[in-house]
Amino acid sequence: MSQPNVKPLTFEEFLRWESGQEYKHEFVDGQIAAMAGGTVAHNIIQANLIAAAAPKLRGSGCRPFPSDMLVRTGNGRGRYPDVTIDCGTRREQDLVAPDPRVVFEVLSPETQRRDRTLKLADYNATPSIAHYVLIEQGEPLAHVYSRGPHGDFNLHPEEVRGLDSVIRLPAVGIMLTMQEVYEGLEFGAAPDNPTLVAGPI
Repeated sequence: MSQPNVKPLTFEEFLRWESGQEYKHEFVDGQIAAMAGGTVAHNIIQANLIAAAAPKLRGSGCRPFPSDMLVRTGNGRGRYPDVTIDCGTRREQDLVAPDPRVVFEVLSPETQRRDRTLKLADYNATPSIAHYVLIEQGEPLAHVYSRGPHGDFNLHPEEVRGLDSVIRLPAVGIMLTMQEVYEGLEFGAAPDNPTLVAGPI
């Protein structure tokens, strides 16, 4: 839910305000927007993406970050992707990813419309982002937008379906298997309701 301001903030004003907040907020058209929490499945997928990407990126100068790393989009908005792979020179006190190359959003019924439209436009307007990956919670399915020869994301994303498939991210030189992305979840006859796979106690 957006919080009304007396006047639109600049991005720098938002950053100063955000640095003192206990909870994270996005920045959209000069206004502050609160962020919602995620399901257990959402958090498992988010953690899996980071765990799978981190060792593959070791030594490359790139690393994955969870959803508390802000991305400043090319149209001046501030977004917190569920996972960001950043390849820039970072300082410990940075609040903003200096060179985001890949962003992931884990879809939910409440957020998928925004993720497929507004956030797609935001990330498309950010030239450093080479891949935008949408991950379904309810079934092993991902859609990957990649930049085409004219500089914009391809009109039709690559569909990656099934646990035997692979998400290819050539801009950062890695691949993520869908088994890695969905580790800890299993899908039965009702794919909209993934169940957790119990691990060792």
